[in-house]
Amino acid sequence: MNVDDTSEPPSPSSADSLRRQVVEVATEMMRGPAAPARGGSESSDQSAMTLYLALLTDRLPVYARTMMELESRAGKASVEENLVPVAQATIRFYCEILAAKVSVFTRPDQLLQLRRVLTSRGMGPQAADTRVAAYLDQERELGRIAADVDCDAAAQLLIGTCVNYAFTKMLLDDVMPQDHFIDRAIRGLRLAP
Repeated sequence: MNVDDTSEPPSPSSADSLRRQVVEVATEMMRGPAAPARGGSESSDQSAMTLYLALLTDRLPVYARTMMELESRAGKASVEENLVPVAQATIRFYCEILAAKVSVFTRPDQLLQLRRVLTSRGMGPQAADTRVAAYLDQERELGRIAADVDCDAAAQLLIGTCVNYAFTKMLLDDVMPQDHFIDRAIRGLRLAP
């Protein structure tokens, strides 16, 4: 799927639907408390990498589309309202991939392999920061946020705090309700002129 395509994705074929179900079941097994302890075997390591890349392939286009659509919202609605879908999408995306990502990060060789894959494809978590910063820069030029706002820092703070929320949600049952968290995070950026 081309992440630059802003049209609605076609309904999934039976094969796509089955692939999605298998990936989701595998993800749940990795998250679940009953997941068996994995040895350090190369095949289980490769399975973790394969699952993580499958999740990225499946979830990243939707997340990327949300980020790309943000710039078209400059000057429309309120800045805070425009940032809510970004925060929601970031939390949803990281809640879906973090369990698989953590299993890849446990081995330096896998981390190195992942870096190579992401670099070769021009991908990485910094892409979301860049999109949000570009949007905030447009809003600053329109006078809708304070002239002294550091757009790069504000973008990193928003995305970073949403990733942290997703991580905390993965670890703990008792977390602040997501809507309340997003509202506080966006207000905490102090963007108003």
